[in-house]
Amino acid sequence: MATTDLVLTDDTIRVLDHGFVRLDDVMASDLSVANAARVSFARRKEEMDDADAGLIRFLMRDRHGCYDDATDVLTADGWKPWPSVSGDELFATRSREGRLVYQPALRLVRKEFRGHMIGFKGMSIDMLVTPDHRVLASSTTTLELRSGPCFSLVPASSVLWRGHRHIATAAWPGVEAEFLTFDDMYVPALPFLALVGLFIGDGHLGRSNQISFHLRKPREIAFLEASTHASKLELRRRGADKFVIPVLPEMRALFASCYDEDREKIIPRRLLWLEQNLLGALLDGLLNSDGSRHERPGRADKLTYSTTSPKLADQVQELALKVGRSASVRPHLAKPGDGHYGSKPRWRVAIYSARNTRPALCRTREDAEHQMGVENYDGLIHCVEVPNHTLYVRRNGYAIWSGNTPFEHNAFRFHIRSPIFVAREWMRHRVGSFNEFSMRYAKATDEFYVPEADDVRSQVGKPGAYTFDPVEPELAEQTREALRDVYEHAYATYERLVEAGVAREVARSVLPVGAYTEFYWTVNARSLMNFVSLSASETAQREIRRYAEAVERFFEQHMPITYAAFVASGRISP
Repeated sequence: MATTDLVLTDDTIRVLDHGFVRLDDVMASDLSVANAARVSFARRKEEMDDADAGLIRFLMRDRHGCYDDATDVLTADGWKPWPSVSGDELFATRSREGRLVYQPALRLVRKEFRGHMIGFKGMSIDMLVTPDHRVLASSTTTLELRSGPCFSLVPASSVLWRGHRHIATAAWPGVEAEFLTFDDMYVPALPFLALVGLFIGDGHLGRSNQISFHLRKPREIAFLEASTHASKLELRRRGADKFVIPVLPEMRALFASCYDEDREKIIPRRLLWLEQNLLGALLDGLLNSDGSRHERPGRADKLTYSTTSPKLADQVQELALKVGRSASVRPHLAKPGDGHYGSKPRWRVAIYSARNTRPALCRTREDAEHQMGVENYDGLIHCVEVPNHTLYVRRNGYAIWSGNTPFEHNAFRFHIRSPIFVAREWMRHRVGSFNEFSMRYAKATDEFYVPEADDVRSQVGKPGAYTFDPVEPELAEQTREALRDVYEHAYATYERLVEAGVAREVARSVLPVGAYTEFYWTVNARSLMNFVSLSASETAQREIRRYAEAVERFFEQHMPITYAAFVASGRISP
């Protein structure tokens, strides 16, 4: 069936021999995109005008906002400068529920940009983004929002010189472990990780199966004794300030991984996947080596960590995020008599209290003048699109959550009937929400997909470069008849099993992927454009292409300006 043969009646488009796409509900319009893009804390528009249409075309053409060259982004492998990002990494994202989740990029954005950028600068935030870039912010213009922030993705331009607050924390689930196992020995995880933290700061790994410490401060010695005893390990004293702990071979391997290829101390990457309490113990060990904790009556404690290893400083900043705090990394000039760091460059990690994990900008007109501004930029800008639409980024050592794209504040809900193989291809896109008819609870129908004679095709070429050619009319009819025979036999077997008392969830196993299924699909405009871009293309499977063409008809009908901009921009989703 060609695209022109699609029949639109009562919000239903017939597809293939027994399928359809029905628009069940829609909360999407061009105005929803314009309002999301121009959202401010003062007003919203009720009607579209030419300026809104121009804004949509701009957003579609330029996709979404980006970061400057000097910004880093947090990945599963640690911090990366944007220029070195390939797009194949897993990126730290913040879910709607506030959880830290690593997600793959849907696409990488990197392009030349010449124009104005908006800068944010506060005690614990530094960011430079394009005006249309989405920032995760909450207004502070009302008493209610000052006491209970409501964070959402808004364009950077909408908060320019207006009172607002950002957020730098997230909840980290991580891997739980009460004990760690080394050579069949169970070691309590919390005190052992505290010992690992102390080792990273002050420990040494010898050639034999032991680690050693040279400590003089009573505080450090007491911490070493307590964590060693609680870990059920033996602590031996050698002279006035040397301490030795025998370790098992597998335990030694873990301590050896606390060094990188340049013999600089690091946190073993696998430890950073542990849950918050365990990472808190690791951080406690680090602070008891090269850190400081300033107790302030009536105020939150102030934590700092110093190191000559920039890699370790970056990891401590990531560690702070995963224990529910935030941190900045800055060069720290050493003074005579200030520690034992020698002549190496020194880095200081300032770990913020809860109050400073939600930095507020532009509280007063005077604050606004020096905390935000517009500057000219000429160079590359960068971003990736991730499912959660948020990224953890930093500039000049200050980390914050940020995000993008205005094409998501709307929704289409479709009711779809398709062959099972089409539904499985559809759901591979992982966009939107699906709810499928279940043959565990309802009886399967006796309708199956039999392609038209023109749709019976041969496959020619290598994987990834196939072409499809029509077959001879006689072979096409033989194929259609063979499918009918298989379907008839399969359904008869299914009915016989069900009548004999076999559960439907077992009997359904005999049904082929040509059987029809039904599902509901809820999707926003950006994800819908992504689906249409991929599934309505000439390279998509012919059957799913028919369904994508039907979906596209509804998209065009309800969001004509956005659809026209989508087509004009090469049918690539923003």
